[in-house]
Amino acid sequence: IGVGPDRFAAIAQRVLSPKTAPTVTIDHIHRPLVSVTDEAIRIVEHLRRSSRSTFRSLVGDAESTLVVVARFLALLELYKEGVLRFEQVIALGELHITWVGSSEGEIEVSDEFDIPVQVTEDETNGESNV
Repeated sequence: IGVGPDRFAAIAQRVLSPKTAPTVTIDHIHRPLVSVTDEAIRIVEHLRRSSRSTFRSLVGDAESTLVVVARFLALLELYKEGVLRFEQVIALGELHITWVGSSEGEIEVSDEFDIPVQVTEDETNGESNV
C-alpha cells in the first residue's frame, strides 16, 4: 500500500487512541433571571437625574439581551403609568425618552413580567438554583 512501518504505526496510534468526548456548554441555558421591576427602578433613577435620554443610552450597559428586553418592557410599563414620553423624529430613528413624572416618590410598575420561578427540591437535589 506504499506505507512504511513508521507511518503505519503513527496511523494506528491515531486511530486506536481514545477520543475525548465532545463537550456541550449549557451556560446559555441557565441565564440569571432579569426583573422588569428592578430595571424600571434603574430607568426611573436615571431619568429623574437627567430628565431625557435615548433608548440606546439606557441599554448601553446591558450585560445581555435579556436585560435589554427587560428594560424595554420596563419602559412600556412606565409609559403606561404616564410618567414618561417617547419621541422618535424619523421612522426607525433614535428613540428619545423624556421623564414627565414626579421627581420624588415611588413609581408603581406592574410585576406582570416578573413571574416567580418555582423550583422543587427534586429538581435541585436539595439545593436551590435560583
